[in-house]
Amino acid sequence: MREAPADNVFGRILRGELPSFAVYNDEHTYAFLDIFPSAPGHTLVIPRSWASTVADARPQDLAACMHTLQRLIPAVMKATGAHGVNVVSNNGPAAGQTIDYLHFHIVPRFSDDRLALNVPGSAADADALAEMAAAIHRSLLEQS
Repeated sequence: MREAPADNVFGRILRGELPSFAVYNDEHTYAFLDIFPSAPGHTLVIPRSWASTVADARPQDLAACMHTLQRLIPAVMKATGAHGVNVVSNNGPAAGQTIDYLHFHIVPRFSDDRLALNVPGSAADADALAEMAAAIHRSLLEQS
């Protein structure tokens, strides 16, 4: 298991150095309420083994997080009366990640909440899409 850096907020929560409002706890994951919630019931799920982002995480830690998300989503929806949820993981500062620890947000959503998490882009050009698909494919081949 990889330990988070000593000053990492989520690492400090896992070590019991900072308080949290736990909603779920097992040997692989920990889930707690976000103290800056986008909606009541906004929950964070973290692996116990530190990774910075999805790309840095061990596959077994990602699988454990997905299992925990699958268990928690119906419970969060029932407890909050939400009509749906957004599951979000910001990876890197440019994507809005403010804590250097892989985490997943469960954000309860309501039909009339006006929360701006799903802002659609504009229609893409087919040639540009084809070029991007090819570039991503090349990147995947370079990883192998």
